[in-house]
Amino acid sequence: MTNQNSWNTQSSGTSFWKILAVVIGALILLSIASALVKAALWLLVAALVVIGAFTVIKAFSSD
Repeated sequence: MTNQNSWNTQSSGTSFWKILAVVIGALILLSIASALVKAALWLLVAALVVIGAFTVIKAFSSD
């Protein structure tokens, strides 16, 4: 009697590991991208605070 297993261990195993590697890689890239965006937003907030303070000081000192 022949083994009629529909799971071909070599091809399905290889494709499973490839899919798993792609998913893990995408998650790593997403976490790095979100950290960079979060850092960029804090830098933007700091720049806006400096620009706002400079504008307020200049507005009051021109009198």
